[in-house]
Amino acid sequence: MQLKNVSKLLRPLIRGGHAWQHITINGAENKPYFFFTNTQWFLLLLSCIVLFRLTKGISEEIIGYVMGAFSISVSLFMSLLISIFDKFENTRFENEEKTEDEIIHLTQKKNFFKRFISITSYLVVLSILVIVLCSFTYLFNLSVRIVLPETLISDWKQIDWVLTIKNTILVTYRVTLNYFLLNYLLLTLFITGSAYDYYISEMERRKIAS
Repeated sequence: MQLKNVSKLLRPLIRGGHAWQHITINGAENKPYFFFTNTQWFLLLLSCIVLFRLTKGISEEIIGYVMGAFSISVSLFMSLLISIFDKFENTRFENEEKTEDEIIHLTQKKNFFKRFISITSYLVVLSILVIVLCSFTYLFNLSVRIVLPETLISDWKQIDWVLTIKNTILVTYRVTLNYFLLNYLLLTLFITGSAYDYYISEMERRKIAS
């Protein structure tokens, strides 16, 4: 299997996972103006602010817990994907002799399956990416590297460019990891809430027979 083939498969998955975060089950698209939603921009800002508190980044002990939890989540989400797709396969979408309301309901059901599968698949990829990023902490012993605001200087003549580049990469790494962790939590809550909302609406449609 070539890396090119993997990349070719992942690109539509990531695009779909990102797009379906902003599409309702009715098909209406609420695309954000600046790529991220306001909540995601807040998470990105929070990821930067956390650096002032965690000057060494996330500790190796916590990183170990995160890697274990995300490894479990990958298997759980994969099982969930199989279960949901099996449910989709057993759903009849023929619209012959159906009323307009029934056709709308079928469209909502199909969109729910597409959104749930797209975002859950996106979460699997995100979980694997977080595991890879966390492994860098162990490989390069990043938890002992301290980056403090006071280490930055305003005199360009005294800047150690090698150290500056290293610190920039380290800060970017920590912000990215923090954001992915927070975004993962946000998307998990989003997909859980979406599933609950849809399932409850389906239950409300079923009337108790007299």
